[in-house]
Amino acid sequence: MKKILFVDDDPNMQRMVEILLRNEDLELIFAGNGRSALKQMDRHDFDMIFSDIQMPEMDGLTLLAEVRSRQPHLPFIIISAFGQESMEKKALDAGASRVLNKPFDRDKLLSIINDFG
Repeated sequence: MKKILFVDDDPNMQRMVEILLRNEDLELIFAGNGRSALKQMDRHDFDMIFSDIQMPEMDGLTLLAEVRSRQPHLPFIIISAFGQESMEKKALDAGASRVLNKPFDRDKLLSIINDFG
């Protein structure tokens, strides 16, 4: 069973992801910001991370840099609002494995999860 950390400060987004993936053989753990995500990483070994870019306390790009220093090969997917091309480029240049644009659906989410086996 894959263990996935999903980082987003929007509780509605967290609920949506939980609903989209509830019938899949996945363990989802949620964090509301980058600092909370790092604490979860201290407690769990994740197979991949999905993170929003804009969050309080620690944004997604700062979290990405910290994760890359700890686990350089861990799949890290940045979630971006549609139309933020400059932010997407920044994320990929910083080492993001992929960028997932909002809004997204179950098929797109599962496709990315399956791409990273």
